[in-house]
Amino acid sequence: LWKMQRALRQIGSLTQIPSRGIRTEKVLTTDSIGDNVKDAEYALRGRIFLRAQELAKKMENKESLKFDKFYKCHVGNPLMCGQPPLSFNREVMAVANQPALMDSPIISLDAKERAKHFMTSVEYPQTLGGYTESHGFPFVRASVRNFLRERDGCDAKMNNIFLGNGAVSAATTMSQFLLRGPQDGLMIPIPNYPLYHSLVTLHQATPIPYYLNEENEWSLDMDDVEKSYKLAYDKGVKARAMVVINPGNPTGQVLTKATQEEIIEFCFDNNILLLCDEVHQNNILKENRKFHSFKKVAFEMGTPYFDNLEIVSLHSTSKGHIGECGYRGGWMELHNIDEFVHSQIYKMRSMRLCSNTMGQLMTELMVNPPKLGRELPETVERHASELNAIYQSLRAKGQLLVESLNNMPNITCNEIQGASYAFPRLHIPPKGQAKAIRAGMKPDEYLCLKLLENTGVVTVPGSGFGQKEGTFHLRITNLLWDKEDFHDMIGKMKKYIDKYMTKYEKLSSQAQQFKVGNQHPIIL
Repeated sequence: LWKMQRALRQIGSLTQIPSRGIRTEKVLTTDSIGDNVKDAEYALRGRIFLRAQELAKKMENKESLKFDKFYKCHVGNPLMCGQPPLSFNREVMAVANQPALMDSPIISLDAKERAKHFMTSVEYPQTLGGYTESHGFPFVRASVRNFLRERDGCDAKMNNIFLGNGAVSAATTMSQFLLRGPQDGLMIPIPNYPLYHSLVTLHQATPIPYYLNEENEWSLDMDDVEKSYKLAYDKGVKARAMVVINPGNPTGQVLTKATQEEIIEFCFDNNILLLCDEVHQNNILKENRKFHSFKKVAFEMGTPYFDNLEIVSLHSTSKGHIGECGYRGGWMELHNIDEFVHSQIYKMRSMRLCSNTMGQLMTELMVNPPKLGRELPETVERHASELNAIYQSLRAKGQLLVESLNNMPNITCNEIQGASYAFPRLHIPPKGQAKAIRAGMKPDEYLCLKLLENTGVVTVPGSGFGQKEGTFHLRITNLLWDKEDFHDMIGKMKKYIDKYMTKYEKLSSQAQQFKVGNQHPIIL
């Protein structure tokens, strides 16, 4: 650089280059970073979340607020909401991290044996803290393979299993292969987990939305899927993949097997990769619903679907009964992926070296829980008892949450069939909508902000997930573990919603038609 400056000085052009040591402007500025980065949004950490952080600091500083406690109902983070971790898993992780605990009397014998298995499956015990293969530990992938074989009733190959930092890293990786520019489309459900729309934006590709049917328990309407596909195709956009979130986030529906078969046929007929977000598969809260993996359904459908359809499925330790979000464990399984593309996926994952090892171990514990004949009966019974307590709590609170929401003015809500969220519709009076617009906000975002500032209840506006034009929603979890806190949260929310709706307009005749007693709503 200095030689270039000297040469330019000699020809009188130094005025074009600042003197050494003088910085006229920063390299990274609002104008110099890509529009795709600025346009990408992630509602879970958006305006409401940031405002909650501001208020938390005020509370720490003993400043006066309208509430004295936060109710963090905005994110699917079970342990943050008070859900207890599973004892066996935490004992194993403790010993794996500190082998000296092998002699501790407070660690169960079975936990010590599992930790010993981890340590002897690598070259040295301390290797549990070192880099692994880019796929992940072979012994963990072997356990995942066995889990998949048992779940799906068909073969699973270790080479097709990539351990990752939760499911997000897998979705991000696949977006790099699927989305090359505006001509490439990603079919995403509306509403959907905000990650997928953000990935489309980052890759400057084109979203192809298909709308879930709120009037029919957020079911998937294949006619709408076909219509969305054709509309994009006519505009020169080819759908490269279809994202299906099952159980639904934020909508809480569980797909029927018949619907899954229709999706598989659609993707096969139109040469579309099926990207299956199945991270909530352990949270099925409605008795007459059952989770079926798309790979299993394709296997049962047989040729030509199972032998040809490209499927990428995602799972994670963050949700369900495990709830260990911070460990960042998870995987993706590839099915019918081209051999060369498979090698390129491996290359891209290799650039990140490997996923974190503690997350890999937590993944092993999720897919390989204590079993009779291997672990002691008391270990199996305690683990099963803890799992059942978590499940029963989630189910009971899910039912109470939906019932309570349907008893609030101008709110209707479908039941939570699976996952950990309710996604109620907010029938905001026109005056309330106008107030939000004047404040430069969307109506549901404004309501969520005022709900937070007046009650401490943290939620996420439905506009962050996508929704039909003219409708408004919010997402709220059923994860608060403490029963008293859960009831207090519902009570404060109901009191404020009553006040909010009344302030802008008395319960309108339009909203009345969305109620049928206190039963599940009929949305007209």
